[in-house]
Amino acid sequence: MRAVGRGVLGVGSFLDEMNAATNATLSPIVDPLLPDSFNEGKLSGKTWGERYDQSLAMQRRKDQEYDQDNPYISTGLKIAGGIGSGGALLKAAPAIGGYVMGNTGATLLPRVASTMGAGGATGAVQGFGAGGGGARNRLNQSAKETLIGAGTAGAMMPVAAGANKVASALVRRIMGQSDDALSVMSPEARRYLTNELADPDKLALTQSALRDLGPEAMLADVSPDWLGVARGAAARPGTRGMVVDPLNERAASANPRIRADVARSLGPDPIPSQIDAEIGGSLNRVAREYGPVMRDRTPYDFTAITEDIDSSIASLRGDAQRRLQQVRGMLNEFGEDAVATDPAVAFQTRQAIDGMLVDETNPRVVSALTEARQMIDDALRVSMPRIKEVDANYSELARQREALTQGRPILNNEASAMRPVELEQALQQGALPQGMQIGPSAVPTRMKQGALGEIYRAVGTKANDTTALRNVVRGEGDWNRDKLGMLFGQDNADDALRAIDRETVFGDTANRVTRGSDTAMANRFTKFLDDTEKAQDIPADTTLTGAAARMGRSLARYLVQGDPMTNANQVASDIGRLSVARGNVRDQIVEALMKTGKQNVVDKRRADAVRTLLQSSGLAGYQSLPGVR
Repeated sequence: MRAVGRGVLGVGSFLDEMNAATNATLSPIVDPLLPDSFNEGKLSGKTWGERYDQSLAMQRRKDQEYDQDNPYISTGLKIAGGIGSGGALLKAAPAIGGYVMGNTGATLLPRVASTMGAGGATGAVQGFGAGGGGARNRLNQSAKETLIGAGTAGAMMPVAAGANKVASALVRRIMGQSDDALSVMSPEARRYLTNELADPDKLALTQSALRDLGPEAMLADVSPDWLGVARGAAARPGTRGMVVDPLNERAASANPRIRADVARSLGPDPIPSQIDAEIGGSLNRVAREYGPVMRDRTPYDFTAITEDIDSSIASLRGDAQRRLQQVRGMLNEFGEDAVATDPAVAFQTRQAIDGMLVDETNPRVVSALTEARQMIDDALRVSMPRIKEVDANYSELARQREALTQGRPILNNEASAMRPVELEQALQQGALPQGMQIGPSAVPTRMKQGALGEIYRAVGTKANDTTALRNVVRGEGDWNRDKLGMLFGQDNADDALRAIDRETVFGDTANRVTRGSDTAMANRFTKFLDDTEKAQDIPADTTLTGAAARMGRSLARYLVQGDPMTNANQVASDIGRLSVARGNVRDQIVEALMKTGKQNVVDKRRADAVRTLLQSSGLAGYQSLPGVR
């Protein structure tokens, strides 16, 4: 027992001095009561100091003789004392024990420094107690054992790590535990996972849902049970960060993630404003091509056109009449009441009619102006043969510009939303060439770019509110999905919508974990943590004996179970971090849970079989019992 005591961390080397001080104090009282056969153990000193020195010499002589007679046993017992005292300290006061034993530091260098510092400090205390004589000898011995303790601690780190790994593997082999993602968890956490979260059927559905959502998905995204775990762990101050931080980290990368998925499915951001500017520049270049065409013009008699317009003016009334009167006046020579013969005048008149038609909504006015424009256009074809080539190019660019604008509201969910059948007709009509144009028009492409630009605008402005983003792009029904399929292909459209749906799920998880209302599963996990935090007690009487029994029971429970609050936080930490794991770590957790769940099924079937056998054998032997008929 003395050898074990001498190995206790910190105080072991001081026990002989403590014993000597006790003996020196009690000797005047106890020694007279002892028989003469104990003379060798009696202290004959007159003063307390003499008795102390005499007792200390006896203590150290006994220890030295025991060490010499039993070198291996003595060394082993002192090591046992050190291990036992260190383990008890870690159990009773984990925070203090971690520093004393050098079990601190998150990375390698801090852990090495912590271990060597703890070894040096232990050596310093041990050496100061073991040093004999005055303070100088004690300090010298303390310095010597400080170096030895620090060096030994550093050298033993890899040895201890290997021994710990071998011991853990051996325990798992004996207990039938596999070395998987759950093997490092506390027993309480593993028990909760086994009882509540290892159902093979549910896990199969969970695994399928995780595959659909991709590597960024978490267990809390696809399972109400795991969502409750995340919420329960996030409700505790000590474990909130490890649950909320991964959710916030994932939310922060939502925008680039969605943009990448949309670009992969639908194409890069077209930036409609830049496209519109490019089309405007092309229109200006084409407009300059009218100059050379004008130089080749020949005079033309427009009298037949003016007479037709005069006839219409005589029969029309209202806005249609007034607009045609304006057109008729434009076809005259400036300041004269004579019809111009210069095709340039007719060309400018046609341009003016185009300007009138832009904002005109009266169908009678539109009909009258369109008819007049067509007559002028036919005359220009004769008087300026090359004008229709330039007209075709200009008209195509103008149609593309209009289509770019038409594409922007394609996905809106308002009363003016375009129906899928209307979009289909617009795409078919828009692709048809106009005038002298050869090949299909780029109108459908511009409509697609306009719609895609709006999708990227929604991604850029609403990525942090994924529900709002989903409402903008997907809408309430199937119209937007159908229209996206017409524009980009159904597979590509579905890929983009799935990406937005995925981010909506991610955002919903983050909101429910950090700000959502209580759920049954969250309450269940919180109750489990509360139960873990509460120490189990057995009622006892209030007598002195009962009080002593309660004290002993509390001490034993503390040594065996540890700090209940620490246990609860450890469980919340172990399980909470699983709920927000991603990628390969998440997949390993699911595989380990499925393996555990399948083993649970096997164990239950085995237990049922054993119970059936026992019951059947009991019934078979029941009739042979005495007194049974």
